[in-house]
Amino acid sequence: MANETAELDDNDRGALDKAGVTLAAAPLASIDFGSGDEVSITLEKGAGTIVVDTVYPALGSDINTELAVAVGVALSDCRCIAVDDDQLTNITGCYAAGDVVAGLDQISVATGHGAKAATAIHNALRTIDGETAKQLST
Repeated sequence: MANETAELDDNDRGALDKAGVTLAAAPLASIDFGSGDEVSITLEKGAGTIVVDTVYPALGSDINTELAVAVGVALSDCRCIAVDDDQLTNITGCYAAGDVVAGLDQISVATGHGAKAATAIHNALRTIDGETAKQLST
């Protein structure tokens, strides 16, 4: 994790240090996975090399909620779109899924959010049409 982009206070830095997490002094220049169990990470600007046994890639992202906010969608404390268990926002008929809602920011999680939202939308439309599961079974 590059110090120049991380916004960590002394408590965060202390917790990471206690957990054995190394903070890099510069951005990543290259990664050498080699053939063994170790990965060498070379830092930019001659800041050195870090040798680790595991690398977790993380792609940073900015949450684009401007349109949602413009139409009145509520945000959570972490500036994500607030949703219920069915991915429904505070606006009837408006659903949100993926990295724009709180979660792990992983493709599989976003896919699950989408599936939950799609099911909820399908059920809501069936209710509007008067074709709920209860009515169909009679």
